Amino acid sequence: MIAVGDAGDITLASYEAGANLYAARPYVMGEAMARYLARIAKLVDGGTILELGSGPGRDAEYLESFGLSVTRTDGALAFVEMMRAEGFTAEVLDIRTGQFNGTYDAVVANAVLLHLRRDEFEFVARKSRGVVGAEGMFAFTVKKGDGTSWSKAKLGLPRHFTFWQEGQLRQVLATCGWETLSIDTVVGPTADWLHVIARAN
Repeated sequence: MIAVGDAGDITLASYEAGANLYAARPYVMGEAMARYLARIAKLVDGGTILELGSGPGRDAEYLESFGLSVTRTDGALAFVEMMRAEGFTAEVLDIRTGQFNGTYDAVVANAVLLHLRRDEFEFVARKSRGVVGAEGMFAFTVKKGDGTSWSKAKLGLPRHFTFWQEGQLRQVLATCGWETLSIDTVVGPTADWLHVIARAN
């Protein structure tokens, strides 16, 4: 499938239009994701997190159960309004163009940065480095593979994906001021994932 227009804008519009469907899908956090978020919580140890692409807020809620303070953001207003309706503070933030404000112990982005072009990914990695301290963390997940593709899975609307290999991520992170602590491959039913944790250097 070929979509016409900016890939990021099209993908964001799909989330905007499909937010209710996305949130309504049955969801059970997998063991690998639960372990990953628990490890992040242990490393941050009661600190503050800037979450990029919070969606309906599931990961934020889980991280908060460990005593962390999570600043929730999403590029789709529909998701932000959803979280606000549930009593949470949330802000609209297009990570491609928006400014990252404040200082945090970590920046976390689960299944978000995989929608960025490689140059956009590097830009976001640099912005994330700018809002954490000397021991700050950067944790994110992307799909493992090569190249890019479009998919209408789950939402029935076009979303663009960029795939990554471990070596590529390590190289880009190093140029953006991050030391890679771990990259774990998680085998999924339709795709393999890379769970990444990096520390400011």
